[in-house]
Amino acid sequence: MRLRRTALLVTLLLGGCARDLAGGPQVGSLNTGAGLLRWLPDQGGPRNLEPSTREALTDSLLRGEREVAFALRSGQREGLRDLFTEAALEDARAVAASGAAPHSWGHRVTLRFYAPDGATVSLTDQYWYVIPDPESAGALRAARRTQDVVAQLDDGNWRTHHWRVLRDEPMPAPDPPGPAPLTRGVRLGPPDLDRPELDRPELNWTGRRADDWQRDLRAVRDLGLDTLILPLDLRPGAPESSRTAPALAEAGRAALAQGAGLLLEVQVDSLSPRALRALHGALGAGERPDALVGVLLRPEVRPDAAAVTLWRQTLQARFGPLPLGTAQAEPTADFTAGSAVTFRENRWPLGLLHDPRRVWQLRAFVRAHPQGSVQVGRLYGPGGFLTPDGSFTPLARALTRPQSLDRPQSPGPLAFVWGWALDLWPLLACAALLGAWWATRGRREQRRQHQGRQQQGRLAGSGRPRQSGRRRPPRS
Repeated sequence: MRLRRTALLVTLLLGGCARDLAGGPQVGSLNTGAGLLRWLPDQGGPRNLEPSTREALTDSLLRGEREVAFALRSGQREGLRDLFTEAALEDARAVAASGAAPHSWGHRVTLRFYAPDGATVSLTDQYWYVIPDPESAGALRAARRTQDVVAQLDDGNWRTHHWRVLRDEPMPAPDPPGPAPLTRGVRLGPPDLDRPELDRPELNWTGRRADDWQRDLRAVRDLGLDTLILPLDLRPGAPESSRTAPALAEAGRAALAQGAGLLLEVQVDSLSPRALRALHGALGAGERPDALVGVLLRPEVRPDAAAVTLWRQTLQARFGPLPLGTAQAEPTADFTAGSAVTFRENRWPLGLLHDPRRVWQLRAFVRAHPQGSVQVGRLYGPGGFLTPDGSFTPLARALTRPQSLDRPQSPGPLAFVWGWALDLWPLLACAALLGAWWATRGRREQRRQHQGRQQQGRLAGSGRPRQSGRRRPPRS
């Protein structure tokens, strides 16, 4: 308990930004904000802040908390001198020795003063943060802070000189869990769709253009659905991309224009503070992304109830009622992955599934679930509804036909027979070969039996006395 109190008191002295060195690599430099920091209109002077200076300040602010977390884990505190000086350096060292470092996001920075010599700035930083509890999955404190920061340029580096906390308000308690969002959704693609290292538009949704989003969301509505599910990997081995938040905002605008929604499906290793900060970075430092109806978490380990409550608390504090779900049943979550009935292909008995039977199965699934939350597959990838250029595949006909949108008809007998014929062709071919072999075997058996009877007849004829061709004279 004493350790927890000490960590809380010391870490409250430090205000910083997000992302630690142990959080994995990052695509793009920190001077872009990485979805964690946003500059508000300047209210200072007398000098205008240059774009390069703004980027350098952003990088320094974000690296501040990252360097403190690294010093806490490794015990190496020499790097703190590159980002802090004077009173701020003493506070940073105290936090590194406390055993618990804050994790923050949603920074909104306003320039208050920029010295004529270009070596001193005064900023106001408003942000959200949590101080994790070293002894549990909860937090010692979850709050929103407003503070003034003074930074100085020395040896080419911007260093935080001191700060003054103006306001520190705890986050309100979350609402009771529920209700689950009602979605009739389709995934954008396979789980690796958000890998930024793959330079393929259909495999990297963080690099999609506005035209691509409009086409995809229009296709969702044409399929009779209302939600597009976006996969996002935030595990330590996956890089955090500064393009995620802008791409999500662009997708939200396209979804709002088409009357559709977005559901973010996030893969994490656990509900750790690092993953929580990464999620807020993906959502951006601004307002709630348009048309976002919920966030579904898929942790590799079963989540703790206190951690789920903390995640819901931080999301509701920033965005209001935003449903948070988990892959496994958890009473403290708003919904689970099982809340939506998922269409699953049936490849029995030979593991084959061609388009006719897949269409038959999909239409039967839609007919069986006219209401409630469903998930019917993916737009791109194997078995998807769209080709890489955005055209409908034959499978999309199961949902784009007018009669299948509101009152889907049952699949016809021709589709049933034709689908099974295509999927069972190896079995039918084997049956045909077996039948041909059996018929050939029968004919051979009949031929052998006929030849045997002929041979027996010849043998029977050779046992009787042979008669000559001359007739015997009649007896007198």
